[in-house]
Amino acid sequence: MGKLQDKKLELAQMLLAEMDKTTLEMVEHAPLGAPPLSMSEADIKDLQRQVARIDRGEEKLHNWEDVKARLLKSLK
Repeated sequence: MGKLQDKKLELAQMLLAEMDKTTLEMVEHAPLGAPPLSMSEADIKDLQRQVARIDRGEEKLHNWEDVKARLLKSLK
């Protein structure tokens, strides 16, 4: 067998032995490229409040270049 086949077999064996529900759910969603979101009602309401503040212009947004520059400056 090749290296890729060996790795697939190793992963399949690990998966068969796995008992943790959360880990199995993550593996189930892994081919989709993003983990599932687990948000409580309180989390959703908080996010909705934040979006509303942004929509009303009460929150200042920053682009990635500005954020990166501030981070680099703070590391110096």
